[in-house]
Order: sequence, then structure tokens, then C-alpha cells
Amino acid sequence: MGFSILIILSSLKLGIGDLRSPGPGFMGLIASILLFILSLVVFIQDTLGSAETLEIPLNWTNFSKQFIITVGLCFYALSLEYLGFLVSSFILMWIMFLVDSPKKWLYHLIIAIIVINISYFVLSKLLGVVFPSGSFHIQW
Repeated sequence: MGFSILIILSSLKLGIGDLRSPGPGFMGLIASILLFILSLVVFIQDTLGSAETLEIPLNWTNFSKQFIITVGLCFYALSLEYLGFLVSSFILMWIMFLVDSPKKWLYHLIIAIIVINISYFVLSKLLGVVFPSGSFHIQW
């Protein structure tokens, strides 16, 4: 809740604009308000004790999955300019799918290709977002 309040204050400093011409802090404000509301709900449920607690065991399996995802995200951030959006996003998506169930690697490969191409089409062709093509100049 404290983090969301910090983001709300930062968003207000940036300026939120209005619905017709949103400012740079508009999306941060909306997301942080949602985060605050959801955090408040969890806090109230935890305080009242009415919610069933779902405890995730802290073992090496869960930690290694988080570590692999973190390394994948770092690789994505560092390789986006060099490899381009399509290749680096495909690698990240495939890694994220493989962490969940590594035995279905071919299925995840196909799904990653489909997801990345659909997201590229929607963002690039329909919305006009410009992505880095990388040194291989792969784009469609």
C-alpha cells in the first residue's frame, strides 16, 4: 500500500491530464490506485482472518523458477536493441513457458511464435508502435 501511495504521488507530480489527453502520469495513477485497492482488500482479509491462506512453500524449485524468469527478463532488456523485438520477445516468451512445464517444449515453441506474432501485429501494424528491428532486421 505504501508503494502504491508513492506511485500515486509521483504520478500527480508528472501530471495526469484528462481522459481526452492523458498526461505522462495517467497510467501510473490508474495502476497504483488499483494496486492500493487490491492491497487494501488483502490487508482487510488478513486482518479479519476470513480468507483462507494459501502458503507457497519456499523451496529451491520455486526459487529457481523465479531466478530463471529474472535472468530471462534481464536478457530481454539487454538484447532488445541487438536482437530486435521479435527475436528477443520470442526467446523470453519461450523461456517463460518452459519454466512452467519443460516437457512440452515443442508446444510452447509454437505458442510463443503465435503469441509474439499476434502481439507484433496488433502493436506495430494496428497501433503504429515502432519496435527495434535489431541487427538481423527481422520484422514484417
